[in-house]
This record gives sequence, structure tokens and C-alpha cells, in this order.
Amino acid sequence: MRVGPLATVGGAVLLALLMAGCEAGPSASDGGDGGSADQGGGDVPRHEPDQAEGNVVQDDVLVIVDDGSQVHGRCADREVVVTADDAEVVLDGPCGLVRATGRGSNVEVGSAEKIVLVGVDNTVSYTSGEPEVINRGRDTTVNQGGSAAA
Repeated sequence: MRVGPLATVGGAVLLALLMAGCEAGPSASDGGDGGSADQGGGDVPRHEPDQAEGNVVQDDVLVIVDDGSQVHGRCADREVVVTADDAEVVLDGPCGLVRATGRGSNVEVGSAEKIVLVGVDNTVSYTSGEPEVINRGRDTTVNQGGSAAA
């Protein structure tokens, strides 16, 4: 059944989003309470004034959910999930799993252990390494290159 893998990935993304909703909101990453979300030595991407506020930033996962988001920061070995449409994401350094499930997004990482594409019209680029690539998307590409620092 063709729906099985897509439904499984979609369920995993939904579960990750629900689990992320149980954590502290964006105010924790703003440094407002001095909490643990900022202990990465500046490795956690900051919300810029023009950056969407619904994205989830945690120590081990970065979830980009807001359509049209523009994110530039350090990956810090985190899992990256891009569910947003038309997002521009540049993450310097090594990432764990990079998953693009939205539409029309461009994701650039320094390196990744694994890249999974299940969305439409997405591009993921990595600067270095040899990630495992699973491309189940439509009109999606994975390229070596991009502007992210290794």
C-alpha cells in the first residue's frame, strides 16, 4: 500500500510536533528566563524580528512549521524537520536527521547523517559528508553544495 510510508512519516512528524508543544515556547529560546534552551553556547538559532514565531527550537530538534520562514543558525547535531512551505533554511555545522515534508522549501546544512524527503518541490543541500538519502518526495532534489558552513 503506497500510503503506508507517507502515513508513517506524517504520523511521526505530528507526534514530534505534539511532543514539542509540551515544552517551553519561543520565549525560552529568546533568553527571557535564562533557561536551559540557551546552554548551547549560541548554537540555538534566534528568532529575528522578521522571523516567524511558531517554529520550535529545542536542544535536540528544530522544527520549522511557519510557511515562508527564513532561518539561519547552527544545527548543533540536532534533528531538523521542515514542514513549512516556501521556507529558506540555512544551518551551519553538522545535523543529525534532516527531514523535508513541506512544499517549495530550500534547506542547506553543513552536513547530515541522513536526509529524508517526502514533500513536494523541496531542495536539500549539504556542504560535506556522505549522508544516507531517502527521497520519497515529488520533484525533490538533494545536492552537495550550498552556502551552509561545514
